Amino acid sequence: MHLSKASLVPGLLLVGHSLAIDLDLNDTQSINDAAKTIAESVVSRYSSNGTNTTGLFGQPCYFWESGLAWDTLIHYWHQTGDDSYNDIIGQALRSQLGDSRDFAPADQAETLGNDDQTTWALAAMTAAEYGFPSDALSGLDTTWEEISTNVFDAQAARWDEGSCNGGLRWQIFAFNAGYDYKNSRSNSNFYQLAARLARFTGNDTYSDWAERVFMWSIEVGLIADINSTTPGAVYDGSSTSDNCSDINNIQWTADIASYLAGEVYIWNHTQTAGNRGWIATVGALNATFANPEHGAVTNGTLTEVACAPRGNCNTDQLAYRAILGRSLAQTLALTDDQNTFSYDRPVNISNPANVSDAGRVPAWSMHERIDFLLRESAMGAAMQCSGGESGTTCGNTWGNSTWDGSEGLGQDLSALNIILANIPVGEMATVNSSAANAGSSSGGANGTAGNGGSAGDEGSEAAEGEASTGAAGRVAVSTLGMLAVLGSLMVFL
Repeated sequence: MHLSKASLVPGLLLVGHSLAIDLDLNDTQSINDAAKTIAESVVSRYSSNGTNTTGLFGQPCYFWESGLAWDTLIHYWHQTGDDSYNDIIGQALRSQLGDSRDFAPADQAETLGNDDQTTWALAAMTAAEYGFPSDALSGLDTTWEEISTNVFDAQAARWDEGSCNGGLRWQIFAFNAGYDYKNSRSNSNFYQLAARLARFTGNDTYSDWAERVFMWSIEVGLIADINSTTPGAVYDGSSTSDNCSDINNIQWTADIASYLAGEVYIWNHTQTAGNRGWIATVGALNATFANPEHGAVTNGTLTEVACAPRGNCNTDQLAYRAILGRSLAQTLALTDDQNTFSYDRPVNISNPANVSDAGRVPAWSMHERIDFLLRESAMGAAMQCSGGESGTTCGNTWGNSTWDGSEGLGQDLSALNIILANIPVGEMATVNSSAANAGSSSGGANGTAGNGGSAGDEGSEAAEGEASTGAAGRVAVSTLGMLAVLGSLMVFL
């Protein structure tokens, strides 16, 4: 559950503002209403007259962002119980399945990247975990889980030991620019997919692959290890032309977010008694906030540090915080909150009345820190949703109290995910879980739908007899991984 800390939060939550999208984070209905306004904008961008059946948003959005949009709208249904768009979502996902049921349709064949394909697979995984209606798959003899597995199998076959000692290339086909690049987006998405399949099915194969991908990411330098000068930083990628010896050090919120999501799913799957305390050392965004002077947080709100301060974020980059918002919600839903390893609050965001004689304030736990970021960012996003003819068009600069003049699908998705992250996420299904509403279209208002599976016995035969026998070992690796990725959150402001 998120904590109510209005007395601790300065600026955005304590000062009255006139919001075009009215948002009261202590009122679930207010959050639902705000989310509905933005969800309507997302769907209107897809098809204002109901004639678009391709599953794809128009230019300038690329294939991957359409997949992110449907993933977001499944999450919207789960969090609010509003099933108004379920038919559109189901039809869109089906339309891009392709002949092999792995989101590699013929019309994308020449330009499809590994990160594109896994973005759609993660939407199918969300559908499986939330028990999204399977009506759209009627006659296809498949399930949301099986579709996700198909993508995993396709990508595992592309794991490339011929350069850099492993890793996925950015592009699938050699004739595409970027084929010689091994990037965090492709590898973190594959890692997240493996981790979520591991939790969903209990199959040891997926846990093993998750460990393999994460450890390779550290060893090759995409993730700076805990002994480096920038522990936990997640970098963009490296070229196979020099065997990944030179790392491109640019950092994106989507990369840290996808690695983080994978870590929390793996921890949730493999946790054992005696290994619970370390999860409190999770710093949700240390790489993002490693350079606060670059504007990673503005007025307490999340910012795309690599481009937003200069105002040159492109269409893709404007959507990255959607991935970040979901990842933080997943962290709250799937991890414990321990105070043993909590961090001190920076004085500049404290309530002055709580400052100690030493100039510090009571320590924050991991969940409190994340909760602060989610609340501040949601309020900042609501302020930005104040433009256009409707007066609710969403902009990008969450730290400003007035609309910045920008608009687009990425801005909508980022705002929608950060606002939805302020509703606690209900339990997410596994193949062996069941609930009365599993697979129904009634949804799970306010985060309760996830108690059911997409189909109680789907994949259970594979899971039985192959359940993880190496959980303790993977917990140790996951501990190292989480510390490596997230070890320096204390500098986020």
